[in-house]
Amino acid sequence: MSEQIIVGFNGTNSSMEAVRWAAAEAAVRRVPMHIVTCFEMPALTGEASLAWGAGQAYDAVRTVAEMHAHRAAAVVSDEFPDVVSTTEVSADAASVALLKHVDGADLVVVGASGHEGVASFWLGTTPRHLVHHSPSPVAVIRSSASRGRLDRIVVGIDGSSASNHALLWAADEADRHDVELVVVHGWSYPYAPVDTASMQARELTQIDAACTLDTATEAARARCGVSVRAVLVEASPVSALLETVDDGDLLVVGSRGRGAIKSRLFGSTANTILDVASVPVIVVRAPSNEPATESEAALTHVG
Repeated sequence: MSEQIIVGFNGTNSSMEAVRWAAAEAAVRRVPMHIVTCFEMPALTGEASLAWGAGQAYDAVRTVAEMHAHRAAAVVSDEFPDVVSTTEVSADAASVALLKHVDGADLVVVGASGHEGVASFWLGTTPRHLVHHSPSPVAVIRSSASRGRLDRIVVGIDGSSASNHALLWAADEADRHDVELVVVHGWSYPYAPVDTASMQARELTQIDAACTLDTATEAARARCGVSVRAVLVEASPVSALLETVDDGDLLVVGSRGRGAIKSRLFGSTANTILDVASVPVIVVRAPSNEPATESEAALTHVG
C-alpha cells in the first residue's frame, strides 16, 4: 500500500485535475499526499536585466510558485478534508523534484493537457521521463472525466514480467475501489492464411494468446475478490486496449519488459496509449533485477 501520493502541480487546469485525482486516490487509500510545484528562472537580458536583479527575479518567480502550491493545497483541504497534504516548491526540474521522495511504495501523479502527441505532456517530457525512471507507478491524468466514480480497472497483459506487475497492481486497485477488473490481451497473426498449414499456425497463435490470458485471469482472481473479466481481441495491443476502455475506466499498463518478443505491449505501445487515451492511465514499471516471485512465476506463460 502506498505510503504517500506525490503529485505535480504547475498552476494549469490539467495539473489541477491531477491534484484532484490524486486527492481522491489518497482518500481511498487513507494516505497523505505531497504536492510539488517547480519553477525556473527566466533568462533576463537588456533592460529586464537592469530592472530586475537576479535575487529579485528569483524571489518573484518563487513567490508565484508558492501561490500555486498553496492554491492546490486549499482545493484539497476544501474538497477532501480527510486528506492530509503537504507542499514543496522546488527550483529543480519537475522530473527530478517528483522523483526525489519516491520509493517503490509511492504513486506519482501528473497531468496532461487536452492536446495530442508530445505537446500533451506537462512540462514537455516530464511524464515520459517519470514513466521510464520512476520505480513507482505513474498516473497520467487527462480531462475532468477522470474524476467521479470509478467504473472499472482495465489492464493490458502480454505475459511479460512488466505486464505481470501491472496485472497485480491493477488487481489490488480493483479490490481497493471494489470495481470490476477487465484483463485485456491483444493478439494478431502477421500473415494471411492461404493454406491448411498457415490456418493451423494462426489457430495455434490464437490458442497461445488465449492461454496467456487465461493464466493472467486466474492469477488476478486469486489476487483480488472482485469480478474479473477476460477480453481477447484480435488486434494490436493499442487497438485492443482502446476498443475495450470506456469513460469512467482506469487504464493500467506496464513499462517495458525483459525481452523484445514478450514486451511488445510495453515499448512504443505504452507511449502511444499515453498520447491518445482519454481516461487516466497508470504505468507500472517492473523492478530491475528482481527475482521472480511465486505469483509472477504462475503468471508467466512460455509458448
